[in-house]
This record gives sequence, C-alpha cells and structure tokens, in this order.
Amino acid sequence: MNSSAYPDDDARWAACLARDPAADGAFFIAVRTTKIYCRPVCPARPLRKNVVFHATGAQARAAGFRACKRCKPDLLETAA
Repeated sequence: MNSSAYPDDDARWAACLARDPAADGAFFIAVRTTKIYCRPVCPARPLRKNVVFHATGAQARAAGFRACKRCKPDLLETAA
C-alpha cells in the first residue's frame, strides 16, 4: 500500500484507468454523483469530473460515500 507511488490526482486517475493492482489499497476513488467509493481496480468507470480521491475508506465514508457493491472496498480494509 504505497500511496507515495501516486503523488497526485493525475497519477491516481491513471492507476484507475489501468486498473493497476499495485494501487489496490493505496487510495480509494469516490464518485460525487452516485455517492459511492471504490477500489482503484473496480471495473466501474465514472467520469473524471465526478471523481475525488481518499486515502482511506474511512475518509470516504466520513465524507458521505458508501461502499461499492461490485468491488467491496470495505472488505479490503477489514482484511488488512
């Protein structure tokens, strides 16, 4: 879980587009329009303009987002 490998939003977005497995757990992607947060490897493809990034799932939940039912980011945190 190396968040320094993704120093800015552009790097995080590129990791999401590539579904980079190394990014899994390093950050979470949240979609403003649906109020859902996902893992970077999630097959869902939101529009970039609707996306914000969070360092942890807890931060995403505190911001009012709920866990994605496809990629289950909340289970990733409990397994760690």
